[in-house]
Amino acid sequence: MGGEWTTIGEIAEIFDGPHATPKKIEEGPYFLSISSLENGKLDLSKSARVSEDQFVRWTKRVTPRVGDVLFSYETRLGEAALMPAGIRACLGRRMGLLRPNIDRVDPRYLLFAYLGPDFQREIRTRTNSGATVDRLALKELPEFPIRIPPLSEQKAIAHILGTLDDKIELNRRMNATLEAMARALFKSWFVDFDPVIDNALAAGNPFPEPLQARAKARKALGDQRKPLGDQRKPLGDQRKPLGDQRKPLPAAIQKQFPSRFLFTEEMGWVPEGWEVLPVSQAIDINPRVALRKGQKAKYVDMKALPTSGYTVDEVVEKAYSGGAKFCNGDVLLARITPCLENGKTGVVDFLEESEPGFGSTEFIVLRAKGVIGTPFIATLARDDNFRKHCVTSMVGSSGRQRVQNACFDSYYVCIPGSSTIMVEFHGTCAPMFEKMTALKNETRTVAILRDTLLPKLISGQLRIPDAEQLLAEVA
Repeated sequence: MGGEWTTIGEIAEIFDGPHATPKKIEEGPYFLSISSLENGKLDLSKSARVSEDQFVRWTKRVTPRVGDVLFSYETRLGEAALMPAGIRACLGRRMGLLRPNIDRVDPRYLLFAYLGPDFQREIRTRTNSGATVDRLALKELPEFPIRIPPLSEQKAIAHILGTLDDKIELNRRMNATLEAMARALFKSWFVDFDPVIDNALAAGNPFPEPLQARAKARKALGDQRKPLGDQRKPLGDQRKPLGDQRKPLPAAIQKQFPSRFLFTEEMGWVPEGWEVLPVSQAIDINPRVALRKGQKAKYVDMKALPTSGYTVDEVVEKAYSGGAKFCNGDVLLARITPCLENGKTGVVDFLEESEPGFGSTEFIVLRAKGVIGTPFIATLARDDNFRKHCVTSMVGSSGRQRVQNACFDSYYVCIPGSSTIMVEFHGTCAPMFEKMTALKNETRTVAILRDTLLPKLISGQLRIPDAEQLLAEVA
């Protein structure tokens, strides 16, 4: 294995974004920002939008297209990602792109080479440390050296590393789907009370005025008819129903839900026979955990909590000196602005049984109690209404506002009178959370392998057949 050393200017065109910021709106083409670049990926959820008029203005110099390597030339130096297909976007401030000459370099290989240790070292060496931000001089970028092996070898390297990246992305999407499924079930059963509405409809019971719109919508779903796909069949067959679109529960579970609502001062109309409790009584808030000063334990800081999903990253071990204490199965909720507003929440799934851990003083620890298990608490913690309540309950000076534990005295949950419902919810969702943990652990293993292979493949230290053998073992 080998490869010639050349320069960026020989294998790619270099463009930068505008040195201004357009007016941002809710919908429209993306305005790519440096905050969207993270670990070799482009997170469009962190990019603003611009109007069509602004898009035309901000793409006069260049319009990002699939295969371009996006990068930051200020503050977040070294970050880069590939421009995906099917996205209309313009470059934001401090953003540049490399447009590879595909006769010389494979776009995905160029990204991995950019992220490789040799090029990252070159970036650090040529960084201009200013009074406010670190930056790269774009006029120097064409001179940056880069190793370019034969195109066939580039594609093989890109395939190996790309396959590992694709596995990581697949696991991320699977975890997002599992989270969405658990949250949807929580909302259906414990917020919207869908099974109770369905039973009331079946029994012909009246609905109070605040629930009539919801009941009407559920009835419409139940009455909905899906046409068969084969358009050659007679019209009569086309109208044959394919089933209740409400996704009804098994009869044994459905009958555990009541068919009437009662009014409560705390929550308004709730299912008959269900108990209304403040969160502070329904679950344990900041429970006691035995952990001595100086005792070594696993530690989690605020940046390790995700803004979506429940995966806690970057767990380290150090001596306990203070902070929130927790055990496996606990849910960690950020109490401080802007971490709470950004959604930082995580499930503790990295400790052994009875092993204590600790973390930031800005965590609120939520623990299962009685019939309420971790899945219920985790989905509650991501419920929009619950989070809004926490945000509006924050106190303190601007920029340092915090949630006080007292806010959990004034937010209520409704607990089924039949424990069977809670058991069924836990039995359905617990395997989802177990799968999320397994996928997280697998992702960590794959990421370690990718990070190990990347520098060796890019530098030519590792033969491609050997790397392919490692890839086959992972697959």
